[in-house]
Amino acid sequence: MSEFLLLGIRPQADREVSPAGLACDVTAAAAWHQWLRRWGLLRSFALPREPVADLRACLIIQASGQVAATRLASGWGRVSGYQVTVTQLRDAAAGGGRS
Repeated sequence: MSEFLLLGIRPQADREVSPAGLACDVTAAAAWHQWLRRWGLLRSFALPREPVADLRACLIIQASGQVAATRLASGWGRVSGYQVTVTQLRDAAAGGGRS
């Protein structure tokens, strides 16, 4: 298993969202995050105090490879509306880190 950083950026909204639609979106996102936690794939997350350049959230996940991480990112994008970027984190234990 490798660790990946998922960066979620909110695209500019071009429409208003109804309260019922927003509640549906929040419920779907909560269920998706709960699923990640249940399977031990969510390692950490961070939210900026003030949105910087539309960055809304960062997740560190575990996945078996780039393809699996990309599938998870796609799912997160679907439930959150974010544009998601995937970056594999370097494995410090493999000799690339400092001692």
